[in-house]
Amino acid sequence: MDWECIVISMAPEDVDGFLDRMIGEGIDQYALTDPREVSEFMETSIYYDYIEEELVQKQKATLTVYTEKNNSGAEKMRKLYALLQEANRRGVNFTVEIENIQEENWMNSWKRFYKPIPVGEKLIIKPSWETLPEGNTRIPLEIDPSSSFGTGTHETTRLCLASLEKVITEGAQVLDMGCGSGILAVGCMLLGAGHALCVDVEEDAMRVTRENMLRNHVAEDKFGTLLGNALAEGAVRDQVCAQQYDVIAANIVADIIIAMQPLFKQVLKPQGKLIASGIILDRLDEVRQQYENAGMSVSHISIEGEWAALTIGF
Repeated sequence: MDWECIVISMAPEDVDGFLDRMIGEGIDQYALTDPREVSEFMETSIYYDYIEEELVQKQKATLTVYTEKNNSGAEKMRKLYALLQEANRRGVNFTVEIENIQEENWMNSWKRFYKPIPVGEKLIIKPSWETLPEGNTRIPLEIDPSSSFGTGTHETTRLCLASLEKVITEGAQVLDMGCGSGILAVGCMLLGAGHALCVDVEEDAMRVTRENMLRNHVAEDKFGTLLGNALAEGAVRDQVCAQQYDVIAANIVADIIIAMQPLFKQVLKPQGKLIASGIILDRLDEVRQQYENAGMSVSHISIEGEWAALTIGF
């Protein structure tokens, strides 16, 4: 079956009413990009450093509607055109683009953008549908871009993994703070770590991390997931602080890495290493100074693009 993709752009204040009418007509296969959600995310999420500036500046909401190329889809298109005509009469300004999509492209074309990625000296990140390059001697870390979080393509993730492979020892106890997809903890386990505790404030991270651990054949007794804010007093912090760790991975943002300095100092073993990434270069000196003032030492700095990762110990 082939599809039609209809991309409608209009002001955010107009999109809600249009979407309500559209759903009321049974047109429910769509994706919405709303700049108001980006603004809200900037105000409420600890991950705001990852937002692309062009998304913040985007003024139009984009509604992408998919309809099948059959009688049912033709009826939905007729209703959609009627709704657009109605919107035009009400003075709503919008633009429309329509593209035909073949079934093969609909299901698989996006996959061509994801190929195995060598990271550091030991790992290679690959999606599940790709085969390893001929003669590969690296350790495969399998993770799909359909996950809600990091898949290894961002500089901060690559920096972290490359740094982690230099400090992971056999049987190491690992804390992955802000685990997201769990890619860093999975990498640690594949490199020989003994156990990883994965912590995040996002509920989906718990599910995705577990899926990626099992996808990479990490036994369930070798990792744990913990939902909540370790900066706040309570059960989550108590569980994090119940032991010390050989390695801590924190691919978050500069403000949170600074705020967590006392916690990390408390739970890092005397010979342990903290890998802190997600730090934009403008904040590098600030983060480094915070840890050095607290009696910790930055032994290595890796930089890629506008991002930095620090290796920190005592």
